[in-house]
Amino acid sequence: MSDSPARRPQPYLDNAALAPLVREMRRTGRASDELGRALMQIAGGVWDRYHFTADRDDFVGDVLVHLLGTPLERVDPKKNIFSYFTTCAIRFGLNLRNKAAAERRRFEAYAADVLAAGTEVPGDE
Repeated sequence: MSDSPARRPQPYLDNAALAPLVREMRRTGRASDELGRALMQIAGGVWDRYHFTADRDDFVGDVLVHLLGTPLERVDPKKNIFSYFTTCAIRFGLNLRNKAAAERRRFEAYAADVLAAGTEVPGDE
């Protein structure tokens, strides 16, 4: 065993760097490219960890649009911005997962009803 202290993973975005980007967006009314890249990194990191959807690019795009809306308006630059955006992205992903599961259950119930009724399903004839 080595005498070195346990290594903690380094955050990939510095919270102190996000605060000026949010303040600039509020002052100008326009999100900078740098803020957009930061939000994309957060969305990509959430997908890499939880795989809420089958396609990473679609998830990152959807989360980016979501984060640029209400979460960006409500974020407090004095608090932990990184954690706030990460939490918003995770909740968005959970909602996507829940909607997909509900849709799958509805389809399965419909298919079972069709089969039970003996209704002929249109084919490739």
